[in-house]
Amino acid sequence: MAKTKQQNGPTTKSREQQRNLEQKSKQSTSSRTRSRNIRRRTSRQRPWLLIGGVLLGLALIVGVFLFLANQQSSNSGTQGQTDVAVLNMVSTVKPSVLAQVGTGGIQNILQGTPAGTRLLTGPNGRPQFFYYGAEFCPYCAAQRWAVVVALSRFGTFTQLPETTSASDDIFPNTATFTFYHSAYSSSYLDFVPVEAQDRNRHTLQIPTADQQQIINQYNFTGFPSIDIANRYLILGPLFSPDVLTGLSQKDIASQLSDPTSRVAQNILGSANYMTAAMCVATHNQPASVCTAAPIPSIEQSLPHTALSSGGVQVAAIPESLVIDTRWQVRNEMASMRNEQAW
Repeated sequence: MAKTKQQNGPTTKSREQQRNLEQKSKQSTSSRTRSRNIRRRTSRQRPWLLIGGVLLGLALIVGVFLFLANQQSSNSGTQGQTDVAVLNMVSTVKPSVLAQVGTGGIQNILQGTPAGTRLLTGPNGRPQFFYYGAEFCPYCAAQRWAVVVALSRFGTFTQLPETTSASDDIFPNTATFTFYHSAYSSSYLDFVPVEAQDRNRHTLQIPTADQQQIINQYNFTGFPSIDIANRYLILGPLFSPDVLTGLSQKDIASQLSDPTSRVAQNILGSANYMTAAMCVATHNQPASVCTAAPIPSIEQSLPHTALSSGGVQVAAIPESLVIDTRWQVRNEMASMRNEQAW
């Protein structure tokens, strides 16, 4: 029996060692299997992580692009097309309201051109309404309202972007339009606008040689300046932008139906002066506009000058036609203050 126990002893140990080896082998195999599974899962996840990173990068690029585009739009002042309802209110002011406003208490600063000055015509051969302004200019911002009302009596604006004057000038952020990229059609007039600078005073439009001749000969030294067919000049604003302070485009447009409001009296009174000047240039056409009150009486108050027919000859403006330019001085002083602040 003793011999039997001695023989079984090593066998038992051998079996235990075999079991241990098998167990370690299984653990090693299980570990390798788990490692392979982890690698497989990681390999499967890796493309999705890559796709997610690409999408995130694209989103960031698009976001930056939209931000820069918005900044550029804000800097140039153009904010998109004017709301249809606003444009309708401005372009369809009732004749009865215009008649009730009359001159609106506006002082007549229209200047007649020298006798013998030839008619200024536009691209279509019609009397030309030449506007020279800038988007940053608060006086231009106010004046454009009257220009749009007056021109809308002779034709139609099919495109008219909205904007505001500069935020760092006198009467900051005055709500208005811009004639840059505007579209106007008329059977009676040719509207030719030049917006020389944007809201940051950067060059926006460069006058043509013919336009520059008008600017030089008639001494357009400030914004806004208007030449109505070489018959009448408006060298400066007809009213102060302070009446529009704090008002949105819609606020201003909605007040044009109330002839007792300061907004309507200033804008419509100015528009009536422009309308009368345009009626002189068009020989009172259309009659429905030029014979309606108060246009005939305003026409009688305008300077009378002889006008030659044909051509686009521009005569030099005499000293007697130089007007009060305090509006320009105020504009320049405001700009100087802003430059010093910078």
